[in-house]
Amino acid sequence: MNEIDILKKIASNLTERKSTAALSNYEVLCNNIAFSHDLFEKGIVYLEFIIDHLKSIFNDRLSLKGDFRENECLHPFISVIPSLLLNDLEVIKKLSAYTPPDNRHGITIDNVSLLHRGFMNYNNLATATRQLIDSLVTDSYQLQLLDPKEFNYHVLLSLNSFEKYATKSIRQGLFNQEIEDALLEFRKLNFKDWKNSSITKCQHITFSNKVDHLFTNLNLVASEDIKFKNEINNLFKFSSEFTHIGYISTFFTSQAGSQVVFGSEKSPYLPSTENFSELKYQILETCINFIHKVYLPSLSSCVSKIFSSSQELVIEKHISNLVSLLKEGIKTRNNSYYFFVCSSLIGSQRIIDLPCLCGHLNKWRPPHSNSDLFCTGCGSSYNILAIEGDPGYIITGNGPVKVIGSEAPDFQDLPKEKQQEMLIKVAEFNANGSGN
Repeated sequence: MNEIDILKKIASNLTERKSTAALSNYEVLCNNIAFSHDLFEKGIVYLEFIIDHLKSIFNDRLSLKGDFRENECLHPFISVIPSLLLNDLEVIKKLSAYTPPDNRHGITIDNVSLLHRGFMNYNNLATATRQLIDSLVTDSYQLQLLDPKEFNYHVLLSLNSFEKYATKSIRQGLFNQEIEDALLEFRKLNFKDWKNSSITKCQHITFSNKVDHLFTNLNLVASEDIKFKNEINNLFKFSSEFTHIGYISTFFTSQAGSQVVFGSEKSPYLPSTENFSELKYQILETCINFIHKVYLPSLSSCVSKIFSSSQELVIEKHISNLVSLLKEGIKTRNNSYYFFVCSSLIGSQRIIDLPCLCGHLNKWRPPHSNSDLFCTGCGSSYNILAIEGDPGYIITGNGPVKVIGSEAPDFQDLPKEKQQEMLIKVAEFNANGSGN
């Protein structure tokens, strides 16, 4: 083929109608996304608690090791690190906002078009993903190194680009005279010296270089770790195509025509709905795995360098708990579980709803025989634990579980402080190997 042949093939892909296909079980996808997103949200709540705790002990001079104390050379990091972590928290929250399961309440054949997923949906999801993975890799790199020159390079390079187009009001609101002086000093350097000067340094320029450094430093060198490292690099490249509006976006914006409508017990849906959900689930899993495999261990490395042993142990325990919460959640999500039911319901005339993780709602009818404890949707079997009284919630290795029949509010409706308290207990269960 010559260059014209290739051009014709590209043009045909942009103009011809592509076939629609839903290659996964949409009901299962929705269920898996609901579980993973719930786990992601719990991780956010616990990470927020850890950051708040870190901020409080940063103010305790005696908790800091020598070089990080006031008037010592590395003390500025005590102001820098909380800002980095809070920024990370915001980009994690942004991805969470774009990854909940589809809301199919009220969807009918007449309004199923509300579930259509096109360019805007993919662009928003991929951009939020790119921001998260880029921010967490860069900040993990900084947290591991705690090197003034390395940090100066990345911040000044960013500010140098940002400042050239920033409006006067934005510039005045964000830049003080000290940062202006630092930028002026940076601009005195020749471009070729930026990566290695008296004030700046960068040993790992590209995203993949930084990922290599992180995995090596954390001793993530097993074959499964190498596979995951490739997954992170591939996610970065994939999401970059949307963030930078690469040519792949033309494949989405050129799609036209009607779609077939699929039916299910809950509501109709479209092939594009299922396709988008498949990507959403894959991104959620990759990002959760990155947080517990790389980001949190990098934060732990930072903590060990900054704090004295007593404070280090407290923070390390919480970080370790959060790692366990995320790791075990991903590992065991649909394998084994119990339904916790108020004992007063069992043997009554009430039909008890038992929502299976596959998405099927089972009806446990009187006389509530154990032989009926299987899912007609996927064939899974499960167990019942009868709970006396109304305890509200049961703390399990997978999170707080509301007891069926309880008058307690749903977990997400609890105050943030109560959610944090319960999630800490969950993480302690996982860290101690208690299981459910």
